[in-house]
Amino acid sequence: MIASLNGILTFIGKSEIVLEVNGVGYFLNVSSKLIASLDEIGSKLTLFTDLQIKDDKIVMYGFASSKDQNIFKLLQTVQGVGPKAALSILSTLNVDQIILAITSGDKAMISRADGIGPKVAGRITTELVEKVINFNNNNISNNFIDKNLADKVQVKSHLNKDNDIHDLSVAVEDSISALVNLGYSRSEVFPVVMKIKNDNSLNTKKNFTVNEIIPIALKELSGRIE
Repeated sequence: MIASLNGILTFIGKSEIVLEVNGVGYFLNVSSKLIASLDEIGSKLTLFTDLQIKDDKIVMYGFASSKDQNIFKLLQTVQGVGPKAALSILSTLNVDQIILAITSGDKAMISRADGIGPKVAGRITTELVEKVINFNNNNISNNFIDKNLADKVQVKSHLNKDNDIHDLSVAVEDSISALVNLGYSRSEVFPVVMKIKNDNSLNTKKNFTVNEIIPIALKELSGRIE
């Protein structure tokens, strides 16, 4: 398998490029984000790749980083998400945004990608929540997202086993829903609510309620806007 290529950029299309390596031109399908980041024709370029052989077609995809390459593969583990759909998502969102959308359950954010409907976006955010923990540990240096994703999965797995954790989960989810109803996206709201939870050690505070979370969250969100 060809894992990466290092060569000269000889062609730039709308969603494809040609990379010449030792006299051989490799046709690569790439995201629009990668297209936008390219230097001029004739420049040197190194890309991570994914080679797929299906029926009578051999198609190669190119990525600027290994984490782009890996999230491309991870997305395709979801039913209904093929390489075209995965590349569409990577054309719309960067890897950190994809991870945040999955951790926060923000299917609307995933649905921004062309060809991705709410049903498929919902499967992505639901099915990849636990899988993305290992991906996050291995590929993304974002301790905040990693910590709270693990916490979210732990809360979910204990939902019916511990009343305190159940109350915590309900308060967090109700707070997120209330803020979304005020016009914020789940991806904006999720890290704010999780930060409030961690700052106030909610896992040991039985009386921490939605009414206490919302004012703090709104203040934090307003501060970000300013």
